[in-house]
Amino acid sequence: MTMIQAVRDYIAACPLLKDGAILGIDQLDADPISYTIDTTPCQPIIKRYVDGGSLRQFAFVFAGREPYGTQVSENIQNSGFYERFADWIEQNNQNGIFPDLGAYRTPYQIEITSSGYAYDTDERTARYQIQLNLCYTQEWRYPKDE
Repeated sequence: MTMIQAVRDYIAACPLLKDGAILGIDQLDADPISYTIDTTPCQPIIKRYVDGGSLRQFAFVFAGREPYGTQVSENIQNSGFYERFADWIEQNNQNGIFPDLGAYRTPYQIEITSSGYAYDTDERTARYQIQLNLCYTQEWRYPKDE
């Protein structure tokens, strides 16, 4: 399984997502309410071990297209969603609930590297997003030459 698929499956299980909303990869619909998971550049290998394993990270953004406008209550509700999403991530960290990365990869934390914020707005919608890192260890996967 790819990293992005594992992260998508994990986030798709979040009970905060609106029913029927699209959860895309590197794409966000122009109409509310939709969500996307976008990969972001990072140095994937943090540390290599002598046995060939490594400590790694997978950086991504979770974003959504939300209704937006002059109604303060609506914008507060949008920001509140990303606060609750961050709480869901932190609670899962505490309970050891992580994406299933398959063989050879063991997740141990999802770091929240930014709070949720409005990234791009127009008169009726806004893209809100929050930045995250999935931290995991990866075992050496290939047999050594003998």
